[in-house]
Amino acid sequence: MVKILVVEDETIGAWDIKETLEKLGHEVVDLAVSGAAAIRAATHKDPDLVLMDIRLAGEMDGIAAGNEIYQRLKIPVVYLSAHADEITLARALKTAPFGYIVKPFQAQTLQSTIQVAYQRHQIEACAQMAQASLGYTLDNMGSGIIITDRQGLITFINPIAETLTGWNSAAAVGEEIDNVFYLIWETDGTTIENPSLRSMRLQALVKSLEGCWLTSSDSGIVPISATATPILHPDGEIVGSIVVFQDNSEQIGIQMDLQERNQDLELFQIRLISQLQAKTAEYDQAIACLQVWELLLDRVQTARTETKLLQSALAQLGKAIAADYCWVTLHEPYTNTATICCEYIDRERLTYPASKLGKQIDLQLYPRFYQHLFTGKSWIAPPAAIMPPAYVNLLTPSAHVSIFPLMSDFIDDAAAQSDAPQQRPLDIIGEVGIVTTGKQPWTLGQTSPIAQILGGAIKLFRQHGYPLDSASDWLDLLDDNSTS
Repeated sequence: MVKILVVEDETIGAWDIKETLEKLGHEVVDLAVSGAAAIRAATHKDPDLVLMDIRLAGEMDGIAAGNEIYQRLKIPVVYLSAHADEITLARALKTAPFGYIVKPFQAQTLQSTIQVAYQRHQIEACAQMAQASLGYTLDNMGSGIIITDRQGLITFINPIAETLTGWNSAAAVGEEIDNVFYLIWETDGTTIENPSLRSMRLQALVKSLEGCWLTSSDSGIVPISATATPILHPDGEIVGSIVVFQDNSEQIGIQMDLQERNQDLELFQIRLISQLQAKTAEYDQAIACLQVWELLLDRVQTARTETKLLQSALAQLGKAIAADYCWVTLHEPYTNTATICCEYIDRERLTYPASKLGKQIDLQLYPRFYQHLFTGKSWIAPPAAIMPPAYVNLLTPSAHVSIFPLMSDFIDDAAAQSDAPQQRPLDIIGEVGIVTTGKQPWTLGQTSPIAQILGGAIKLFRQHGYPLDSASDWLDLLDDNSTS
């Protein structure tokens, strides 16, 4: 249930929207008829989401009110409008809305837009909290820290680094790191290559040598030790660097203690960067999945078959997560067989697997593999000895293979009334596989959104009254592929 503030200056329309939302299971906290009233209600009623009509009577229209509500209160806003002209849409998009619905609309369109907007807001809020927590950690470390982008422009400098360099954050951010963090040799005063730039050039961790001095803008020169590490995107691309350094004025005579501290700092730095990369990848993936989900909601009522809908979803997901190969296998519960019904192949790779569409699997021949999936658990790098032959040749030394159960809580009448003993939970209807090369292995937490996307696509398709006919679906898909 989502608590919603409805802003609509037409009384009949407002009550009609309120009734629709309540039937969908949401709580309408208030009805507002103007922009000013909407801001007051959002301030005092604490809604989770605002449903805002763009055309409102008075000096403030819905776009202005929605923008102020989000900027001041960080409450997501979904716009309603009977006008979809380009000028109105362009104004609305400048406020970064969480959704845009053109009147008249159907209840299902309203429901899906609200769900996507609310989930997107939660994901962004988590990302902001993680970023704030990371910033607090970096600010309170006992070392100077400077972070740059790939061009060497400073994006972050903590208080200790401000003190040692003589640059405050407002002046340093956006400057080239050479201007702020300028190093010379103690022996002759010649310039030392900046460790940030050197680490990105060498794509490796770089340590400063003895006799390295930092020129401060307000306190002369300071003996320091520094460590620089390139920051890598999950796909391996360098996106910046992080420099950690300390004032060695009091530690020059105790080199052994300094070495131990550096080792601890390096380990912490590596863990910090690894955690940051992992969180960034998870949030990027979650947002990509939500975008795919929005696309599926538009296509579910026009797809001719369940397999075509799955194929569309798999193609979008494969591109979004930069996979080498993905596939979906659907089970036939009454014959204990399974069929690979759709796949995504990144053909820009130098090597890629041959198509596996139509491959059939006897579930009873691989009990260890399927008993694990039937309990709702995923396989991360499963052993080849227990896998179906159709999957075994995907296990190359450089590839990471993840296989997880495809679930839907839809249960057809025949299954519900059958007296035959069940070999697995009714909501396990197949499996999804992902193959990646040259990337970090997937975690169990990362597979969950993918399973939910594909399982949700099947659930929506079946709830709209389409029959389940997996075998004919994938044969139809094969015919389409052969004629294209």
